[in-house]
Amino acid sequence: MVSNASSVRQIKLRNYRYPGEVLSLVLTFSILASLYALVIIFFPSNAKQVWQTLIITAIGLAVYVITVVVQQRSAFGTLVRVSPRQFPEIHEAGTIAAARLSSPQMPVYVKRSSEQNIYTLGLLGQPLIVITSAMIDQMSNESLQFFIGREIGHIRAGHTWLRTLLRPLGAGIPVIGKLLDSVVFGDWMNRTELTADRAGFFACDSLTVAVSTMLKFGVGTRLFEKLDIKEFLEQLNDVRSVGGRVTEIVSEQPYLIQRIRRLVRFALSNEFSPLVNRERQNTGILQQLPQAFIDTSGIALPKRNSAQGDELTSIEPDTVPTADLTEESKDNSFIDSWTLTSLSNNKTIQLRRCHTTIGRSVENDIVLTDDDRVSRNHAEILRQGQHPMLIDCGSRNGVWLNHQRISEASQLKTGDRIRIGRQEFIFTVQEN
Repeated sequence: MVSNASSVRQIKLRNYRYPGEVLSLVLTFSILASLYALVIIFFPSNAKQVWQTLIITAIGLAVYVITVVVQQRSAFGTLVRVSPRQFPEIHEAGTIAAARLSSPQMPVYVKRSSEQNIYTLGLLGQPLIVITSAMIDQMSNESLQFFIGREIGHIRAGHTWLRTLLRPLGAGIPVIGKLLDSVVFGDWMNRTELTADRAGFFACDSLTVAVSTMLKFGVGTRLFEKLDIKEFLEQLNDVRSVGGRVTEIVSEQPYLIQRIRRLVRFALSNEFSPLVNRERQNTGILQQLPQAFIDTSGIALPKRNSAQGDELTSIEPDTVPTADLTEESKDNSFIDSWTLTSLSNNKTIQLRRCHTTIGRSVENDIVLTDDDRVSRNHAEILRQGQHPMLIDCGSRNGVWLNHQRISEASQLKTGDRIRIGRQEFIFTVQEN
């Protein structure tokens, strides 16, 4: 099932470029040019040595660029192209990501590797996105939309040429490459990653998917199933010191905790709200985040209106729709009218009036502990108006409705068959 792009208007680069990114690059090049000019002015003893220094520098840069191009051409022979006939699921993920970012579709290739990685090749000519087979095996289609969207963001923001020079095949060159990547261009590289996170968020169209995907990639898909998200993110205080900020600049990427915090605040800000066209959605991953991650400044919150009830004044990007905030919707008690019947033991389970959570964590309303294919927070059943909606909360193995994996909120009706992990249920609406 393919979800439609939810943007009200065309998404432009300025909608997700991280503040200060361009300024950081300009300042870095200005400092490098100034230092190089000082070296040229003071160290060579005569004009001949100045010219020799300039010529050696130009030749060195040319040789390096040629080496990078040759490396990429040789690597190209080991890649497998994604197309509608070849890996159609990956092709669909790329198509959806490009459409949501209002971007032309980018060529995507698969590389056989045991390491999860995705990067863009594109120093000269058309950029192309490379995904390793390990990432495809361990990530859902929604997560692939996030990752492909990140690379499209890099391409549209003009990061590709310099990032390719610093990381020719998705990894830094030892010693000199690491010095340039982490120290010289460290601040700019970090800001490009934050820009890409925002682009990936637009591409997957779900804050829950974006954050859970970042966590899966950061700690590993298996460890993610055992991760206490709230406790992990509360480590934010450990990296808020001056020393933590300095080491973040010279690291390969911004700290994962900071990346998630900045993305959540962007998602909840008035800067983002006008770009989507949905009811405000406050469920999903927001329930698992520490309060420090949710900054209410700059966020349009529900406004009370006595004549019309609670009226929502802005929108929240996520795949989880919620009911109107009426008095009835505040009652989330168990009801008899909506039930799930397990096919394994014929047990009938009552659902809540507005919001029922399903997963392996004991904090869920329906706990499925004896199935290693069930995620901590796997699925939700929500009331939208008078309709029950089934939601995948970014689970590793997906939620299946009538033998089809869902990729967006799907309406339930009596007799629908739901599979979560290895367990199957029949949904029933009891008539009053």
